[in-house]
Amino acid sequence: MMLFVRYQVEEFAWKKWGSPEDLDKEFFRREELKRQKKGKKFERGLKELRRRTREGIWQKRKDEEHEHDFGPILVDEEDEDGIGRQRCKQCGFEIEVEEL
Repeated sequence: MMLFVRYQVEEFAWKKWGSPEDLDKEFFRREELKRQKKGKKFERGLKELRRRTREGIWQKRKDEEHEHDFGPILVDEEDEDGIGRQRCKQCGFEIEVEEL
């Protein structure tokens, strides 16, 4: 591991960038790059969250949709018109049917 004394680092920076203005430009450029990277990372996370949410809602809707599986026709003995009821085994939805 190499350690540097502050004046060595400053001396190298002056040689590389030449003037305090150029050094400040480089500092601000790097700060801007950091902000851009953070922004991109945030946008990627937000995009992933939206995708997962959209998939979750779509899957939830698909799970809620089903084809009704009706049980046997239940006819009231008191009704003489031949109308019976069928109930879905999964969701309890009822329909009236005429028994022939």
